[in-house]
Amino acid sequence: MDSILSEEGGDDPVHARLLPEEYLAVALFIGATVLAGAQVTLRELFNIGLPWSTETIVTMMIWSVYFGASGVTARRRHVRMDLLATLAPPRAGALMEIAASTCTLLYIAAIAVLSWRLFAFVFHSGELDPSTGLPGWFLVVGFPLGLTVAAYRAAGELRGRVRRFGQLL
Repeated sequence: MDSILSEEGGDDPVHARLLPEEYLAVALFIGATVLAGAQVTLRELFNIGLPWSTETIVTMMIWSVYFGASGVTARRRHVRMDLLATLAPPRAGALMEIAASTCTLLYIAAIAVLSWRLFAFVFHSGELDPSTGLPGWFLVVGFPLGLTVAAYRAAGELRGRVRRFGQLL
């Protein structure tokens, strides 16, 4: 099996069980929502607030997007244009799908590499976030981690498409 989700003939990848990164994305999203609600409640009812909540909420939301994107990639539910591949003969359509999957993988991998460079820069700077007191690298490490997992999922999708093309020959 090329990915954690079953390929053709198995479970529908859209309705398959949640992936580990999707659990993380959901937990981060719920946590950010609860924290935002607590912040509003504290400000409105008690006229106090948590000085670190805004930065934490934004970080949690951004992390949830990057980890959620990995699940979307694994389920092949990302935005894509497939009209030509659908209308083309099976072999030509499969080649177009392989080309599209290759472009997706290369794009995600390039952004992942750049995000790891950003992480390394922030890590070596030794900066602390003024509102949370956390090391700056902790706030950005979700970007390269999420994108690396998404690249892994995109590679699994590409492997599956290449395998299915081989079956058409």
